[in-house]
Amino acid sequence: MSRLCTVLVLAAWLVASAAAADFVIENASRRINLKNTWAKAIDTIQAKNTAGSDLSNFVVCYPGSLAPRIAVLKVLIKKEKQDVKALEQAPQGAPADVGCHQATFKSPVKAGATIEFDVVATVTGVFKPNPAKIGQGEKQYVEYYDNLYLLSPYEVTEQSSTVLLPTSDVKSYSPEDGASKSGSKVSYTKLGRQAPWALQQLKVHFHHDKPFKRINSLVREIEVSHWGNIYVEETYEIQNAGAQHTGKFSRLLYAHSPEGKGNSFPDVVAHLPAAAHSLYYKDIIGNISSSDTTHTTKETVIEVRLRYPLMGGWKTDFTLGYSVPLEGFLYRRPKGKLRLLMELSTSFNDVWVEQLTTRVVLPEGAQHIKASLPFAGIEQSWDKKFTYLDTAGRPVLVLSKSNVVPEQNKPFAVDYSFTFTGMMREPLLLISVFAAFFAAVAVYNRLDFTITRDEKWLERQSLDKALGVIQQLTKYWDSEADVLDRLVKLTHSVSNRPLADAAPANRHALEAELKQLDDQVGRHACCCSCGACLAVGCVRAGVRVQ
Repeated sequence: MSRLCTVLVLAAWLVASAAAADFVIENASRRINLKNTWAKAIDTIQAKNTAGSDLSNFVVCYPGSLAPRIAVLKVLIKKEKQDVKALEQAPQGAPADVGCHQATFKSPVKAGATIEFDVVATVTGVFKPNPAKIGQGEKQYVEYYDNLYLLSPYEVTEQSSTVLLPTSDVKSYSPEDGASKSGSKVSYTKLGRQAPWALQQLKVHFHHDKPFKRINSLVREIEVSHWGNIYVEETYEIQNAGAQHTGKFSRLLYAHSPEGKGNSFPDVVAHLPAAAHSLYYKDIIGNISSSDTTHTTKETVIEVRLRYPLMGGWKTDFTLGYSVPLEGFLYRRPKGKLRLLMELSTSFNDVWVEQLTTRVVLPEGAQHIKASLPFAGIEQSWDKKFTYLDTAGRPVLVLSKSNVVPEQNKPFAVDYSFTFTGMMREPLLLISVFAAFFAAVAVYNRLDFTITRDEKWLERQSLDKALGVIQQLTKYWDSEADVLDRLVKLTHSVSNRPLADAAPANRHALEAELKQLDDQVGRHACCCSCGACLAVGCVRAGVRVQ
């Protein structure tokens, strides 16, 4: 296996070395844009195929100070992207620490033909604060280092370099020979013919008026629920990566003087989908209410105000969360498949991310999961998450990428299959749990868990039963007394002529009511096993008590 790897590396090195003699760069125009908090180098190249055959590969290289920090590298022919891949080893004769990439043209370059294309590199973390520490109200100066010439394995006939700065306040730049400064631009127009791997350090020391907003860590969790919403939670650790603050900090100076703000920033602005709702913004202390949200037809803009302004070197962490409906983000595909379409990185436009982790939490039971990513270099891994009513856990697709800039915040897709049965799993589980609980309670109420029944327990049971019967008999006897009282009154009313006619009918009714009460008293008394205390009631009811 090691021999195979060695052979492959040697083959790539030979191809790159051979390619160095196949092109001559007739003109190279370099534009280094330092106006943002990251650098963007745009090289416009006119190269001639001097080989005797068609060529498709071209090697581009960068010095060791820039190569490890390249976030995006694009080769464009009339704005059409070409394939680019990193080389494990630089071509023969390259200086130490040089990082090279090989571009493959979609249409081969004919022998003797000339091709023009752009090489665009976005590089982060390459500004060096000088001085490294500043007090509140002092200006922030940084240094930028690069190679003055186009670092290339090919001979360059003619070239020029232009450095675009955010301000016209430039302390120094080198080399000074052949350079011209105009406002916020430093130009080297005629650099002449240069051999392959020409080296000349370019250094610019200038005032940078923008705060360096860097996200050290971002964890985005996208949880899909087929019951109507997609939940997004973003956990940030953000830092001011500019010149470090030293000395005291005055709130009064910060609030009332523009100079007091220095290189700090008090907030960041997030651009969320227009359908975003249920927003929340919090940190380890709790909810943060100092934020402002604006809803438009195209987006939802939230101004995230930090608990305190971030001076140079300071950092803080917070959590931003929101929900979006399934419509517009989850689509049905052929053969019962589903496609989730979301953005990969942060919703902040003026920051770069050192370490990005995006977790896509799919419903329990999702299968045949496949991700379609917008660019290479994104690591994939798998995890599980257990939430309410989960049994086997929800599958989690984990996407990891370091050194991410805003232009890489592009949509990515996750295809998976999910059946209706899987969707109904949790409601059915919930119904089953409640049904089992109610059944257990019903069974419990009908069971007798007494281990032994001694004489005292039997006496207590008989006594309780007898007391209940006596209470009921007392009620009936009170009713009998009332009926007898009415009979007495009826007897006295016979002397009254108008009432005498109705007396027989009333007497029969009262006697019937009295007989009914006697029967009820007899039944209750005979149902009790307490003995002689109820014998009277049984005799009156015509029942013999033994």
